[in-house]
Amino acid sequence: MADRSATPWDRFPAQARPGDRVSKNFELYELTRSELAQRLRIDNSFAATRELRAAVNLCREVLQPLRDEFGRFSPNSVYRCQALERALKKKAVSWKSASQHCAGEAADVEMPGMATLELARWVERHLRFDQLICECYDPRQGPNSGWVHISLKAPGSGTNRGELLSYVFDPRKRTYAYVEGLVPSVA
Repeated sequence: MADRSATPWDRFPAQARPGDRVSKNFELYELTRSELAQRLRIDNSFAATRELRAAVNLCREVLQPLRDEFGRFSPNSVYRCQALERALKKKAVSWKSASQHCAGEAADVEMPGMATLELARWVERHLRFDQLICECYDPRQGPNSGWVHISLKAPGSGTNRGELLSYVFDPRKRTYAYVEGLVPSVA
């Protein structure tokens, strides 16, 4: 497998192989790995070079700094093809997602031994991002409940908003909702 960690993200080759190194500590397959896709036999390969390169940029600017700071971890989800996104969201075959995961611009991350809200606040202080969402974090369920969604637009694809959100349970509506800021779910 090739070490492509020094290849500029915008020149990353479409014919790269799963074991090719994309940064100091990440291999390409880690950006498309999905247990759900594997179980459902969905090919979660990048749709086009644009998504591949966006994911490489995200890896280098977000995932690698997290690994440098906290050590080895595996992102829950980075790139998701449309078929995988439909399966995950239980949508019809005709549905098309606008998720940044489908563009290769988002990752969901948990850090073993670190509270999800604490991880989100570290990202807020140290990394550039488009959206930072503390999702489903409920301290009553333990410090590692939920996950952190981090998106970063690929250079040239727009301005990063630096938006801080939480996806929390609303007991009145008995469903989850997005709220501004980084907060835990409330009962």
